[in-house]
Amino acid sequence: MDIVIAPLRDAPPADPQALPAEWAAWAEEPGHVVAVQEEARVLGRVHVVVVGRSECWLEGLWVQPAARGRGVGGRLVAAAEEVARDYGAEVARTAIPRHDYGAAAVAERAGFQRVCDAVVLLANLPHGPIDFPFDTPVASGEGRDVPALVEFLAASPTLAAWRGLVPLGWRFRRLVPELVRGLAKDGRIVRSGDAVEGAAAFALRGDTVVFSWLDAPRPQRQALFAAVAERARTAGAVRAAVFAPDAWALEGIRAAFTPHPWCPDGLLVVEKRLG
Repeated sequence: MDIVIAPLRDAPPADPQALPAEWAAWAEEPGHVVAVQEEARVLGRVHVVVVGRSECWLEGLWVQPAARGRGVGGRLVAAAEEVARDYGAEVARTAIPRHDYGAAAVAERAGFQRVCDAVVLLANLPHGPIDFPFDTPVASGEGRDVPALVEFLAASPTLAAWRGLVPLGWRFRRLVPELVRGLAKDGRIVRSGDAVEGAAAFALRGDTVVFSWLDAPRPQRQALFAAVAERARTAGAVRAAVFAPDAWALEGIRAAFTPHPWCPDGLLVVEKRLG
């Protein structure tokens, strides 16, 4: 069996069981696809993406059904970790749908340990007026707000539940001031309250507005959601996807959320020190 490494842009279409349908549309970083081949036949593949100065993300581990039980998954993970080390990564993470016990077993055998849990919830944006509580001021986060945003997020329930990690698209990475500053510069953070009492980070991805987080006191959640939803709808979005520690974190938002079909029971985020 041979290991083949190629740019992720050259990867074949994602296997529907290994990755969610929107993985490419929601992705924010380039990466590599690592494959195991035998006589030019692909037995399995995995993606490895560097997501920070010393962090990498593994995704889409897939092995041909006929090749399972031959150690292909373990070889893929080991090769992906070596690629990550070459780029200076000190920690690797991945997310596994809670119902995918096979992927969880591969991760455990490779030395990954649970970090946190998350849910991904979907809702259609309304066609008519979006309910907005006007007694809650909402503004775009600006550069001058970054210190207050970082301070708020460091103490927020969402970041506490996620052990200081945040997702951009499907990939979780450590929250650092530079990341918050970049999101503010790109107009992708809104804050609520006269000071920073709540905050949401988002990205427009095709017909979907993807919330990396929405963290605020319950009375302010609808204001943040409505402000982003109105902006997204104007840009052509028709639905919202929200990453959250659990469904309770979205209480107070007036939208009919349903679990994402790829991870209806939620996600398990695991990590491994590469050392």
